[in-house]
Amino acid sequence: MYSEFYKLFSFRQEVKAVSMSRAMRVCVYGSSSSNTPKRYIDESYKLGMLLAEKGHVCVNGAGRTGCMGAMNDGVKDGGGDVIGVIHKMFLNNSSIGDEKDGAHPVFAEESTNPLRKLYVTGGSDLQERKKVLMQNADCLCVLPGGCGTWDELWEMACGRSLGFVDMPIVVCNVDGFYSPFREIMVRAFEEKLLYQEPDAILRFEDSAEQAIAWLEQEINRRETWCSLKEKNNNTDGIQ
Repeated sequence: MYSEFYKLFSFRQEVKAVSMSRAMRVCVYGSSSSNTPKRYIDESYKLGMLLAEKGHVCVNGAGRTGCMGAMNDGVKDGGGDVIGVIHKMFLNNSSIGDEKDGAHPVFAEESTNPLRKLYVTGGSDLQERKKVLMQNADCLCVLPGGCGTWDELWEMACGRSLGFVDMPIVVCNVDGFYSPFREIMVRAFEEKLLYQEPDAILRFEDSAEQAIAWLEQEINRRETWCSLKEKNNNTDGIQ
């Protein structure tokens, strides 16, 4: 009995000890409104810089204004890796024939910088774009935004609640912007309209730094647990 306890204790200590060992592919949703308040703009820029500094890949809607624009500015200034996914309806009919006109200027560097990539989607709605945004993503981070951002957030929250989505989702709750969302989730859980506690579906953090730190910790915990569990299983039969 004691040997089994020691094995489990050692296993958990190993999980805690391992640090983030690879780059994450982080999908980010957020406002593209040119009227976005400065406090959200500043935190979005900080998020972009943090992703670049930490070597993570930032995937977003390629916006040039609002939270998206500020975050792309941060990634660009930090020399980071960024992938944009934009619906063709948001691209301008440029007089000089630049098919990237309408997307953030960072994506104009695509032909000369391997860290920049822009994908253009079509369709009669945004479903194709949302699927491409989430393709191969490790996790999701949500900045303040309007109806489009809420639609994307709640779709992913629904996916987690139903078990279709397993990736970590963190909400960057700048200045309490998303506090009403959490409040309605808490009420829904208390009134038995949600099967899981709110924190099992969405994580709420107050800043970009805290959001990225939690995502790194959560991704690392999951991957390390799986790796060490497999290692532990392989040694069970060894006497």
